[in-house]
Amino acid sequence: MKKYLEHFTIYKQTVSRVHQDTLYRFMKEGFWQSHLNKMRTLYRKKHITLMLAINNYFGQNVTIIGEKSGLHIVLEVKNNMEENELINTAMNVGVKVYPLSIYYNGVTGFVSSRIFLGFGGLTETEINKDIKLLKEAWKL
Repeated sequence: MKKYLEHFTIYKQTVSRVHQDTLYRFMKEGFWQSHLNKMRTLYRKKHITLMLAINNYFGQNVTIIGEKSGLHIVLEVKNNMEENELINTAMNVGVKVYPLSIYYNGVTGFVSSRIFLGFGGLTETEINKDIKLLKEAWKL
């Protein structure tokens, strides 16, 4: 307490007591753990759906990087398209993929045929549909 009073009393608590109490009760009564379990199951299903769709539609024409990295993957596309062309052709069919190059500032060895693909906000049906659209757009 002495250390707190000496160094941290200038900081104000910006989270209301109502919100703090709500979160406390949410966690204390087991709802947080229940929510985590539900989300893990949901995202596991989406991840499996994505991996199956990529393997079914793309086969050996892509390499998946970071398969176990969360709600996104890096996809190396083997069709001789550069990052911008991959992004633009995907956008033309209504699928949003993201540049990986923004994370390579000053790093040598950047592979320009890699894109960043997120799937957390999509349904399993959308994942399948979008991967099929990417196959057509990227001529794989």
